Amino acid sequence: MPKPSNLQSELPPFQQGGLDSLCGLYSVINAERFINHSSDQETQRLFDDLIHYLSRRRLLSKFLIGGIMHTEMLVILHKVIGKKRIANVSVPWRGVPNPDLTTFWKSMQAFLDGAPARAIILGLQGYHDHWTVIEKITNRSILLYDSALITRLPRSRCTTVYATGKRWHLLLPAQTYFLSNESVG
Repeated sequence: MPKPSNLQSELPPFQQGGLDSLCGLYSVINAERFINHSSDQETQRLFDDLIHYLSRRRLLSKFLIGGIMHTEMLVILHKVIGKKRIANVSVPWRGVPNPDLTTFWKSMQAFLDGAPARAIILGLQGYHDHWTVIEKITNRSILLYDSALITRLPRSRCTTVYATGKRWHLLLPAQTYFLSNESVG
């Protein structure tokens, strides 16, 4: 019998289509699935709720073609996901000047380390213009639960400043959402 993994990725992440720009929507869906271990049926209901929400606000075609901007992501996390599915959503780097990579990396590691029912939605630019879900962070890599099946981002290829040379993964601290199901005391 295979040994159980420490990571919670026994449920595969849902994938977005090759022609749409719904990685933001899928990052929300996959973060909720990762945190709550949601069934396929529960995840389908969440997807349906998100599509209905966007359609009612006449945003569906905009998001389908152009993707979700970070300000819209926060609204979706609060209005559609809400406290029923994810208790706490924080954006600790919003409005803060970009930290250096080490500071940002350590803050994400500290958030995820040792606590169940947590995930991070990360905005990326550079090699990928993409929203993804961070499952775990080591000193050398970010391990992803991703709709495009990207599995990891090596630290040696990441930056928080400018995507250049060998550091082509631009991590966007102001577009990083810390999600958990822990109640705030």
